[in-house]
Amino acid sequence: MKVKYPAEAFALGLILFSGGMKEAFLSGILVILSVVLAEFLKNMLENAVSLWSLRLSVCIGTGAVCASAFYLGFAAVGTEISIQLWIMTFIIGLLAAKHVLMNRLEADYDGIFWESAFVWGLGILLAAAREFLTGGSIFGYTLYQASFQAKSFGSYIFGFLAAGMALAFTNGILKKKCTESQIWFLAIPMIVFARPFEMVSFGGIIGAAWTIGVSCILFFSVKKTLKFGRTGSAYRGLPAELLSLGFIYMILSIY
Repeated sequence: MKVKYPAEAFALGLILFSGGMKEAFLSGILVILSVVLAEFLKNMLENAVSLWSLRLSVCIGTGAVCASAFYLGFAAVGTEISIQLWIMTFIIGLLAAKHVLMNRLEADYDGIFWESAFVWGLGILLAAAREFLTGGSIFGYTLYQASFQAKSFGSYIFGFLAAGMALAFTNGILKKKCTESQIWFLAIPMIVFARPFEMVSFGGIIGAAWTIGVSCILFFSVKKTLKFGRTGSAYRGLPAELLSLGFIYMILSIY
């Protein structure tokens, strides 16, 4: 069965904001509000404007409100959002709008909230684990510090892994699949935003282009291989691709 929760928007939100429980809690709420807003705008405008105007209005409206809500929400809890990260939150809104426009949700807000609650809850649990493994704290409160904790658990590598596991666990519980999701809409912006390695010797622009190109080519080859893999139905599609991209980041970060 197709998912009603915005898988791509949730995935990008978890990649960016699952390093801490507080951030994951807030970002999950904002992703849910974004997809509800997109569905509301679609139902309100679809009989009043043309198709191209509908798509443009829903995308711009949802993206702008989502980015503004992230900026204000994180400012309220004392977390500063950079310009680059703010642009990524705008993309989260675009992905929520894309999910609504590409799927007939039929104003089923109950279904959206029900499925999204699983992703949100699992994302919070994984974020709490990452925060504890990073510095021994949960929700900003230090509980216990030990030698096995490392700052690397707070990197985007484990953000990809957390996002993949959260979606896979949700699909397993709800008996859903994310096979029709398009990971490139979040993979390319993420590779540009947080490059897995830097080629300083090549210079700024050439080094950045080399890094982005190599990362995309590697992921494209892995993505092709996954089509023939015997992955479980819950992991098939977007979850397996997110996990693969996380491992690619892990390998490339060595260089």
